[in-house]
Amino acid sequence: MTDAAGRARAAIGLYGDPTASWSIVLEADLSEPVDGDVVSGRLAVAAAAHPNLGVPPIARPVPAGDWARVRSEFSDFSYGPDDPLVRVAVGVDVPKIVIAAHHGAVDGLGLLALLGIALDTPVRTEAAGVFGRPAKVSFVRSALTRLREALFAPPTRVHPTGGGTDTATGDLLLAEHLPRRAFGTAKLAASAAEATCSWNAEHGTPADRVVAGIGASRRAGAALVPDLSSTFFRLPLGTSTDEATVRALLARAAPEPDFPRSASVVARKAIRALAGRLGSTFLASNLGVVHAGETVRALSFHPAASGRSGVAFGAVTVGDTTTVTLRARRRDFDEAAATELLRRLLQASGVESESSRHG
Repeated sequence: MTDAAGRARAAIGLYGDPTASWSIVLEADLSEPVDGDVVSGRLAVAAAAHPNLGVPPIARPVPAGDWARVRSEFSDFSYGPDDPLVRVAVGVDVPKIVIAAHHGAVDGLGLLALLGIALDTPVRTEAAGVFGRPAKVSFVRSALTRLREALFAPPTRVHPTGGGTDTATGDLLLAEHLPRRAFGTAKLAASAAEATCSWNAEHGTPADRVVAGIGASRRAGAALVPDLSSTFFRLPLGTSTDEATVRALLARAAPEPDFPRSASVVARKAIRALAGRLGSTFLASNLGVVHAGETVRALSFHPAASGRSGVAFGAVTVGDTTTVTLRARRRDFDEAAATELLRRLLQASGVESESSRHG
């Protein structure tokens, strides 16, 4: 195993959901094609300067008909001990680039930094980050609280439809491109909560313990670096789906403590045994308003989907386009169900979806 791979796995703590690939994905629609060899060269230089990136990736040229397959590979396949921790594909006949990475190596803002390096263009985001907000409890105390919660009062689960098969693996990735609009983290989380409540009510499943997982960065987005500097909030919403309430809770919340960087066989076995009861109801992660010059026309961000529901919502705005995404486990949701869940989120945010499509 390479040192970088070991550090990436340690960053997840080996306590993270063992069923997740921990691959986060950023897809950019461009104004003009990019050369894969040039992109590979730029990322090789970045890997030399940033050892956390591991083995330099080779950009894969992809024709239009293969995008769905490659996107699924990038999101679904776990990272082997000697694999590159960054995956890149560029369009052969469409101007597009996809960058995926192990979440133990980089976070969402780190993906934006990699995009800027790959395109050789300045990229920044208006995301403010939460620098200086420490956790208020230790990991051990937090873990005990989570264990009690899992055993006696687990968070609401987004009702699985069973539309997929028990043997289905990987995730569905859907994205909706919208005319630019204000779509902050509180709005994303509140809309996801409302969609969850509506969805569960239709399927006869209570939604009285909604817990929103919120991905955040410890740094602001003005000077992006391809590394990991993320944190995580858990907001107990109950049945509240009000944006102002979510914003107030988020302003007062302390981040969750970091995972310890040592292995525990007992912890891994416990997490696997309780995987259906641990974790938040959903994850919401917003890269904010991104500035990437004239090259990038639209972005789609797919954060990691893990835990109780295996459902994650993402958002990012660039230029005239705001994109909202859904990532959900194929074993729990077929395409029609996932599309309807995303439609409900958009409806809750005041947007009527015209068509939700893969990536």
